[in-house]
Amino acid sequence: MLLCFPKKLLLLIALLSLLQFIFYNISSRKNSRNLENPKNQILPNSEIKNGGKWIVVTSVNYPTEDVKRLASIESWNLVVVADTKTPEDWNLEGVHFLSVEFQKNLPFSLISSLPYKSYTRKNIGYLYAISQGAEWIYDTDDDNKPYDKLGLDQFDYDDTVSGVRYTVENAKDGIRNRLFNPYRYGGIQQMWPRGFPLEHFEVKKNHTNGKDNQILCQKMSRSAVQQGLVHHDPDVDAIYRLLNADKSTGLDVKFNKFAPKIILSIGTYSPWNSQNTLFHKSAFHTLFLPTTVSFRTTDIWRSFISQKILHLSGLTVSFVPTNAVQFRNAHDYLKDFKDEKQVFEDSGRFLKFLHNWNCSNATVLEDCMKKLSEDLVLEKLWGEEDAKLMGMFLDDMKVMGFEFPPLIGESYQDPYKISKNESERNVNCRRMNLEFDLIDPKESENQKIQKAEQKLNYFGNLADWCNQTGYSDLSNQFPSPEQLADDHLVFENYSDTVLVVVNNFPWKYGPGIIQRLYQPYFAAVIFCGSWYPDQFKDQDNYTSIISPLNYIHINPAEILRGYFGYHCLTLVQEMGLNNVRGYFFMADDAIFNLWNSINFDFVHHLTGDSYENSTNWWKTEYGSFYIPSSAISYYSRIMRIFYEHKLFLEIAVNKFLKSIHHEISLPHQYRYLWKNDRGQWDQIYSEILIAIHPVKMSGFRIPGDSRIRYCSSVLKTWSQMVFGGSQGFNETMIL
Repeated sequence: MLLCFPKKLLLLIALLSLLQFIFYNISSRKNSRNLENPKNQILPNSEIKNGGKWIVVTSVNYPTEDVKRLASIESWNLVVVADTKTPEDWNLEGVHFLSVEFQKNLPFSLISSLPYKSYTRKNIGYLYAISQGAEWIYDTDDDNKPYDKLGLDQFDYDDTVSGVRYTVENAKDGIRNRLFNPYRYGGIQQMWPRGFPLEHFEVKKNHTNGKDNQILCQKMSRSAVQQGLVHHDPDVDAIYRLLNADKSTGLDVKFNKFAPKIILSIGTYSPWNSQNTLFHKSAFHTLFLPTTVSFRTTDIWRSFISQKILHLSGLTVSFVPTNAVQFRNAHDYLKDFKDEKQVFEDSGRFLKFLHNWNCSNATVLEDCMKKLSEDLVLEKLWGEEDAKLMGMFLDDMKVMGFEFPPLIGESYQDPYKISKNESERNVNCRRMNLEFDLIDPKESENQKIQKAEQKLNYFGNLADWCNQTGYSDLSNQFPSPEQLADDHLVFENYSDTVLVVVNNFPWKYGPGIIQRLYQPYFAAVIFCGSWYPDQFKDQDNYTSIISPLNYIHINPAEILRGYFGYHCLTLVQEMGLNNVRGYFFMADDAIFNLWNSINFDFVHHLTGDSYENSTNWWKTEYGSFYIPSSAISYYSRIMRIFYEHKLFLEIAVNKFLKSIHHEISLPHQYRYLWKNDRGQWDQIYSEILIAIHPVKMSGFRIPGDSRIRYCSSVLKTWSQMVFGGSQGFNETMIL
């Protein structure tokens, strides 16, 4: 009996071991399946709206009005990440609320390591949204509100877009020339976003976004990350607030409403925050917010790292026009200052390090991110814990099936380089420049006075220019800026329109005159033609080009002596200007009398399609017209087709007019000059004309009879109608 006992015992032990082994394998396979596809494991705690669009915020308050507004946005799912201070009974219908207890039950590896009472618990919200199939994540705060008609629709969702691109041509340029200030681009003087290296705003070294750094592309890939500008109280650092913010109301800033979107090319950088930012799924691996830096530092460091990682895959960041508004509570800016200490001290060093950093030995992006996270520890830009947490974040994403973008390699060639072939018709990317008058937010209430001063100064330049010939009838006393501002309220409609000035041949003379006559009245004056700055020389200080010059370069083969000038307006439309009421198209040798206006709601052409039965086609008679914004997309699409099939201007515009309702001018309101009339333009010109064409400005370069004729006819009439006491316009003339 004693001899048998060990055998039974051994048999029992063996049986138990077998059962344990089977149970372990079944359990392991089950856990493995759950980890491999946690989408099947993480059940949503609210209904999911279709479309793959998610908003992530963190909040310690009961639902604010802004959160309620976010929750109501159609086709967007809202995730609210709780912290220990968040009310336990927080509730809002339709919202994916992640309570602290709910978070503890999520399978993400980094949850137990994330600190409480920290903005970085937002990382859990990102992973939750991804686990539910997010295609887009809008990163914002509970006091931020998308606004206007577009709101979140202001962002780009199509894979391919057209528009403006910020680039650096010289590969040897240092970090200063690679920095982009979106606030300056938006028309605000001496203002910078939080995180912008302050050493580039030292005395006599103010950053300007550089010269010749903008290009226009017909087709390019949409950015993986898009940051929207914010009205009223945008994100600036504590230094700017201490110097400029009202103690009780904060800032009150309005960016230029016409500024278009702009994509930052690979190798260019700008700080951006977590308050109004859209991530496409191709950038989800860059969402991680570091925990070992301060609250005012974490999203800025995230933005720097994100840009470098995106660049390794050929992906980009862009800035879109204002699509949100923020009203911040007045608080202790000195506390913010202390919290931003690392931002002030290390932003420039961080960006310089990232730009020079490379990942030459890695074959996959994940390895590059691991190496970078370790190098940031060595550089003392973040702590070891963040290197570990970022690894966990990436592991959690891999478990969910996230596919990292491929590395582009050192042989990568930017597909959006400027075309250098000046005989090519089908150009994708070209030189351009677009800048707006810089506004001091403190002087925003005086903008109309400042604009009136600009009008007087510009016309004063032309009066001095006329004085060079001995003609002095323009030197009469002008109204005060305050009086002129009141008088010119009738010109307000022009302030929402764009004037496109086209030259059939390379620019040699005249832009400075056109700028002084028209620029203060329009949202923008954009010159379109063959622009070679090194071949252009100002003749005098009175008509020199006013910097900045807004232009689109179109090479001689594209415009072909003016036969394809209509293509210019297509290019302007592709810039993506915002809030424009309409577009005036004018030849550089035409004169457009502002006081004789047209109906801004309809396409307007001087003659219409009245020459359909003529045996001759006169291209110049189709060189001036107006397109309202309601028709500009249609114009652009059809005119690009005409351009690609080489239809001359007179045919293309005629066919366009036949296809759309339009208005025309009365016969006495315009003059096209032919033969002998061209030598008598000053006798034919009159204040009752909307436009006259052509009047060649090349004859005015040297003081002489031609300039006197221009001064005594055109400029004298402008002086009387626009500035003089005999102003002949009235509100019925400016519709």
